[in-house]
Amino acid sequence: MLQEITATTDKNLHTLLKDYAIYNQVANKRIINWLKTKPTYVLDIEVPSSANSLKQTLIHIWQVELSWFACLQQTSALLPYEQLCNSSADEIFEGLLEQSEKFADYILDLEETELKATTHVYIPNVLDCDIPRFELIQLCFDHSTYHRVQITNIALLIGLADPPITNYMYYLSRERVLA
Repeated sequence: MLQEITATTDKNLHTLLKDYAIYNQVANKRIINWLKTKPTYVLDIEVPSSANSLKQTLIHIWQVELSWFACLQQTSALLPYEQLCNSSADEIFEGLLEQSEKFADYILDLEETELKATTHVYIPNVLDCDIPRFELIQLCFDHSTYHRVQITNIALLIGLADPPITNYMYYLSRERVLA
């Protein structure tokens, strides 16, 4: 059974990751478009959480997407964390949307052999290894998904009752443009 699952997964890797790249971009856009309808002060309301506000969670998603994207391209992240933290709401919204679009465009241009090729990952005192690009891409998208759920939870905790649905199944059933 495992061999059958592995063979099927391998066969569809190219399509799956491209779909996930578009999903990540769409889900980030849904969250940001929704937050743009709210007063900006709600972004700074603090709650007990790993990233303690909507703003800090958005910055964290943006920073990690920048970092993993730079790692995939073997470059350095373009913006230092301090600059991200001092960004306005509009700069954060635009920055995350722009980064998600760049990430999607990059992945859409990759061939399957490039997805399977390894890239070096170095995080001081944490990680120093070579990893296939597709695993790093999946890691990044899983991370963003996790924190979009965190945004929903923070929003509910601070009294915003209408966060958008951003899960992959919703994307597949309602938003994916079928070719």
